[in-house]
Amino acid sequence: MVEEIPEEYDSSKTREIVVPGELISEDPQLLPGRGAIKEGNKIHSIFIGLKDIRGKYINVVPFKGLYTPEMGDKIIGKIADKSPVRWYVDINSNNEASLSVSDAVERNRSYSGKGRRSSSRDNDKSMTKYQLGDIIICKVISTNRVSNPVITTLGEGLRKITDGICIQIDVPKIPRIIGKRGSMIKLIKEMTTCRLFVSKNGRIWIKGKSEDYERLAIDVIYKIEREAHTSGLTDRIQNYIQQMKQERGLD
Repeated sequence: MVEEIPEEYDSSKTREIVVPGELISEDPQLLPGRGAIKEGNKIHSIFIGLKDIRGKYINVVPFKGLYTPEMGDKIIGKIADKSPVRWYVDINSNNEASLSVSDAVERNRSYSGKGRRSSSRDNDKSMTKYQLGDIIICKVISTNRVSNPVITTLGEGLRKITDGICIQIDVPKIPRIIGKRGSMIKLIKEMTTCRLFVSKNGRIWIKGKSEDYERLAIDVIYKIEREAHTSGLTDRIQNYIQQMKQERGLD
């Protein structure tokens, strides 16, 4: 499973690294995009990152950053706390997400052909579904600037993760893990024979046929994270996987 994420990096060249406040353009035809601000005819960077011109917009892709929730995103969360009626979930964002019982537990709404209200006893039982520290694949169903994002674990592919391993990388590097039109993630999956779920909040679930293959995939992902700003990365990663498989005695 791979979450569709817009490509942020062009692997055909090495981007220019810029710092906050640095002048990145005086071209009157360009407009400031993400990570940039315009003063008069001058556009300056807000972040430490990579300058990126796309069409008429000049952007700065930050090296580091937290996840900004968007409705419909499927992400990986960690149960951080709970109350009698909801869980609070770490989603690698400024605010924890809220997961209510009704968004986590399927209700049997018929009883002898009639509707039935849920009781406090039902809620108490339902709240045992997730425990502190559990890792879940969830979906953002509500978000705004004044309240915590709301998530659900009801829906196709949404679940508690009970196998494999989850790792976390810098959120801005996720598009590089995906690659242009999914090329990089396809390469990783095929050459490591691992299943992967890459989420926009910087977390990646990996499941291989053995721990050795999972470790290989993890090492590959961390290498991509370190070298995300460089050119020719896809070819280097392919060669790296081949070399590591040979050194580690993997088929």
